[in-house]
Amino acid sequence: MPPPPLSTRHSELECFVLGLVWQTGPASAYDIRRRMAESPSTQWSASAGAIYPLVQRLHRRRLLSAQARATGKRPRRVYAITPAGLAVLRAWIGPPLSPEAISVAYDPLRSRARFLAALPPARRLAWIAAARAALDEVERKVRAWDRAHAHDPIAGMITRNGELDVQSRSRWLDEFAQALGPGRQPHL
Repeated sequence: MPPPPLSTRHSELECFVLGLVWQTGPASAYDIRRRMAESPSTQWSASAGAIYPLVQRLHRRRLLSAQARATGKRPRRVYAITPAGLAVLRAWIGPPLSPEAISVAYDPLRSRARFLAALPPARRLAWIAAARAALDEVERKVRAWDRAHAHDPIAGMITRNGELDVQSRSRWLDEFAQALGPGRQPHL
């Protein structure tokens, strides 16, 4: 039996971090965290508890190389993608594309909406209004991200996906509010 493809042996987050290191060049774990935290997407955790062990694991697996650099008051480790790491990244990007890459996108908002009938009718509409306001803020962040990365055509297309996603979710919330209008409230 042949070994599994390189990308299936690594998590989505591991491959995403390999991609960030490839894209930005040598970076410390802190640099990786900062880059992830700057994104308007909350898909990936940028917590120290997630990133630092992950980067160390990628280094132990020889997918990242490390070099000590003196910056400021203390030395830091700077990581670069290795040829093996680049092979894993390329396998993850595809083709072929994994089932995780081609599916209905994970949406925690949709997950919560599934159980709106647990709320009294007035709170359901308040929830939709709060979600709509929060999406308006995400849309502002996506636009700011687009302005900050306007020089990169690939980043522009990634941003466009984010814009379309936010617009689609906003329209969905508008339809949801109409569906829950007076006299149309689902009952428990």
